[in-house]
Amino acid sequence: MNDIINPMLTPSDALLELDQIRLDKIEKGYGIGNEKWDSHILFKRKQFNMINGHDNVGKTDVILWYFVCLAKKHNMKFNIYSSENTHRSQVFKLFNFWTGKRLDKDFTKDTKGFHSTLNEMTDCFNFIRSDKRYNSNQILDIADKHPADGLLIDPFNSLMTESTNKHQEDYDTCANIRIFCDNTNTTTFVNAHLVTQAARNVYPKDSEHEGHLKPPEKADTEGGQKFANRADDFLTVHRMTQHPQLWSTAEVHVRKIKETITGGSCTLRDSPILMKWNNHCRYTINGKNPLDNSYSDVGDKDISNLAELSPSHKAMQKMSYQEEEEDDLPF
Repeated sequence: MNDIINPMLTPSDALLELDQIRLDKIEKGYGIGNEKWDSHILFKRKQFNMINGHDNVGKTDVILWYFVCLAKKHNMKFNIYSSENTHRSQVFKLFNFWTGKRLDKDFTKDTKGFHSTLNEMTDCFNFIRSDKRYNSNQILDIADKHPADGLLIDPFNSLMTESTNKHQEDYDTCANIRIFCDNTNTTTFVNAHLVTQAARNVYPKDSEHEGHLKPPEKADTEGGQKFANRADDFLTVHRMTQHPQLWSTAEVHVRKIKETITGGSCTLRDSPILMKWNNHCRYTINGKNPLDNSYSDVGDKDISNLAELSPSHKAMQKMSYQEEEEDDLPF
């Protein structure tokens, strides 16, 4: 019985951590090298972070791009479970973000660059197979056996339920994720869908964005406010997909930062992080791309004849984003 950990703590048990705060030596989270982003969002170890947003706004794209930034700048590794996206489409998006070029347009000749890029990415990303369903404990168990800096569960409602009390099970799942994060030094990101009412919440007539969907609130998450209650940080990704000019601009609203002393802050309600999507392979924030200096010299050097997609590419399912003029994606 002597090896049982005392369940009680005193203020003195926090001495080392408090001393770091007192001497301004507290460890901050990891940034990506963009002032706007890093002032609000930092990667912190052992956290449980939630992301919500309407369908088709690019929640997965934004988080995959963020993972590429962290992998390149801090040599981090990620496990990804995304049941609504094929393995092929996820690697395709990561490849584009990794190179800043289009796999389907800029690599038809550069076979060596294609393979070398895949090898680089393999060191940083693993994917949990999505051809079967899992409950939350199974996902966490798989991730535990394949250590990584981060885990993505996308989306939450794809996890199998095991009880008739969904509300309590959601709370239990969130608690288990938090314990997993703490025990494995992993930061877990969970994408979540919205309740139906959120899809009816549009800007009013007197707004410059009249008729377009508003970004959702934390409580608009399917399952309610409990996810915001349990999460460390909470982000909302939004995009006005039918806007003639802003359809390619993602808004990232930082709704909650649980511990600001380690960095990060909520965005003001009318001042989200604005991410301009460029050619389906780059994001710029305030005109700056944090990955600009990270790209390798790969891809076709003579692309004058690559404007036309091959018939096989054209036959593939198009991505559901609105297309840029004379431009499309095969997923």
